[in-house]
Amino acid sequence: MTQGATFVAYAVAAILAWFAYASHKPAEVPSARLNRATAIKAQETAQAQYEEHQKRERESLDEFRRTSPYRQARTISVDTSSGKILGFCTLGAGRLALLTGAARPYGAATETSDPAIGNRLVWLAADGQEERAVPLDFVPRSVTTAPDGSLWVAGDASIAHLSATGEILATAESPHFTLEPEGREEFLAEAKARQEMLVKQMAESLQQQTDTVAELEQKQEGEPGFAPQEMVERVKEGCQSMKKSIETMSSMTDEQIMENELVRLRQIHRIAATAENVFLVAQQPTGYGYSVWRCGSDLSSPVRIVEGLSGCCGQMDIQSVDGGLAIAENSRHHVRLVDIEGEEIRTFGERSEADITKGFGGCCNPMNTCLDNTGCLLTSESNGLVKRYSLEGEMQEVVGVADVEAGCKNSSIGLSADGSSLYYLDVHKGTIVVLEKAG
Repeated sequence: MTQGATFVAYAVAAILAWFAYASHKPAEVPSARLNRATAIKAQETAQAQYEEHQKRERESLDEFRRTSPYRQARTISVDTSSGKILGFCTLGAGRLALLTGAARPYGAATETSDPAIGNRLVWLAADGQEERAVPLDFVPRSVTTAPDGSLWVAGDASIAHLSATGEILATAESPHFTLEPEGREEFLAEAKARQEMLVKQMAESLQQQTDTVAELEQKQEGEPGFAPQEMVERVKEGCQSMKKSIETMSSMTDEQIMENELVRLRQIHRIAATAENVFLVAQQPTGYGYSVWRCGSDLSSPVRIVEGLSGCCGQMDIQSVDGGLAIAENSRHHVRLVDIEGEEIRTFGERSEADITKGFGGCCNPMNTCLDNTGCLLTSESNGLVKRYSLEGEMQEVVGVADVEAGCKNSSIGLSADGSSLYYLDVHKGTIVVLEKAG
């Protein structure tokens, strides 16, 4: 099974899950326990509560856009011939390192990348001009700086280490993952069990979404649960794509299932670096959790130091902080701080739909973090919200709100060394939103 076909299965599941969340159709109350009239009333009450939460969130975001310390001022983009911005990190003196390439729209169920557009690592000067660019032979997902100014890039099953001047220092393929010959039979058995479970879950989701479409098509504008026709059509398209994926996955051979699982486990979702170590995020062999691996600076001696992390849609951010790592464990609505051995120092954060200053909203936030120039931690949420926390977990302020489309996604952020500019990745548009410090 090709990597593109693998993506179809997961992307379709992701887009359907997102539409279910975005439309927020409250769960049907089982008729076995309540009569139909009571069930409808409970459903309408839940819908009204959600809409009230959404209204208050929009009002809060609008207020913070006007009053927060950082206000949206401009965007950074690349020429269309270079594709879109896929990721970035700050370099100091107003400079950025950009990952660029042909982006597949978030949630797309088909291959849409233009093969004529190559992937690159770009050094961008403060005035927006390219200083240099280095081609990459893989689709990059994450870039980070090391204390010596060198850059680490990860994506697919590949890692590249480049000097500050663009010289390639080292490359490697999935240093965290090896499959010994004697373990192949057990690995295949686990892969087939996982495949069967995934197909079953997708079939259940397909049935749920098909039922949802049927109900939405009966709704009139103004009725509780009404959705615009374009959203209904997008869900219907997703249902068709998921149906095809289920058929494809159900007919896979053992060899295809094995390859599918190897692609999943070898993929590197995020990278962080210190002077002595490189840290990688990858999916766990079983279940749907994520693990953090620590390697030497030469990518030797990989050790899994954290496991069981819960993240949504392939998003699990780690950042190097003083004494260890900050992990944005988005599905659990908190930040986890660990030392370099993976031992937990503390967690902070909780879910909060009613007040965006009291916790993290949405289905899965915070999405990303970064250190500011005072040693505090900035957190980003998928609706554009950026907040500042002390490393002890005390919420200090809302820093700014980027005008982006919400949705479970990479929401990378960075702060310029002088603290004058806040950067937020708009992964949908493939640009970087720049918020400047007011006053």
